[in-house]
Amino acid sequence: MSMSARLRLHAAHLDELRIRLGRVRLVVQRFEKDQAAFGALCGWILTGLGERHLRHDELIAYVEETLVLTVNGLRDVADGRQSLARFVGDPDDGPRSATEIIDGVLATVAGREWVEPLLAEAAPVAEFAVPLGDGESVLRSHGLDVAMARIPPLRRMVDDLAGMPDVVAEQARLWADMAGDLRVIGADLQRCLDGDFAGETGADVRAYHTLMANNVEALRGLVATCTAMTVITKAAGDLILLARDIVRGLIGDLVARVGGWVADPAVVPLPVLVARLGTVVATAWRIDAYLTALVTSLANLSRTIDG
Repeated sequence: MSMSARLRLHAAHLDELRIRLGRVRLVVQRFEKDQAAFGALCGWILTGLGERHLRHDELIAYVEETLVLTVNGLRDVADGRQSLARFVGDPDDGPRSATEIIDGVLATVAGREWVEPLLAEAAPVAEFAVPLGDGESVLRSHGLDVAMARIPPLRRMVDDLAGMPDVVAEQARLWADMAGDLRVIGADLQRCLDGDFAGETGADVRAYHTLMANNVEALRGLVATCTAMTVITKAAGDLILLARDIVRGLIGDLVARVGGWVADPAVVPLPVLVARLGTVVATAWRIDAYLTALVTSLANLSRTIDG
């Protein structure tokens, strides 16, 4: 096969990859832009996620545009309008691999050092004192329903904390899907470079390989970013759900206790009343402490995105 034919075939392969990158960009546009999925209480902290969506779209668009320019340039070379050496110019070594940076982010997220101690070892079941019998479980569940129905500030707090877990899970899945698609596109680009110019060892071909290696590395960096964002999104959503379950349990437990106290016809001594009031205050402080720990933890996580 002549060099001109090889160049046209290679250009056609690159054009196919460009179209596939365009499809990946459509996936990016499906993300929530205002982070409402993470709840009103925490969504504002994770603005880095929304900004990362936009940055990711820009980077994919940059690689896509690079392929457009490459396809047009190769066709000009195949038609004799310019030489391959002139088209390639003097390629640089490209940017530092993004995978090294992302590996550090993954290690940070997996190590959970960003999670405040109060939440780091917490579990929803462990927070609710001792196992309950069926009757007490019903009282606790009913107590939570009563609190949500009759105490608007509590309901707003839980609603602000809840977010939309299904949307968060969908976002994590989309990042994982993009990682898979970009990984395949990067591998296919490398395969085209190796196969379309098999046996060609000229200096201009080697220079072209060096030029396109930057695009291969860019795609690998995008894969690494997608992988990191999958982990970060899931970690944020899981921690919000954990804190929400703990807070709901504390509210339900307290309302059930108060209901029992109110229903008790016996005269309660002053020390017992003081102790009961202390229980209410302590529960309020615990709820506040868990919410503060959640906000601080997510702020720490957000910094891993910005870094």
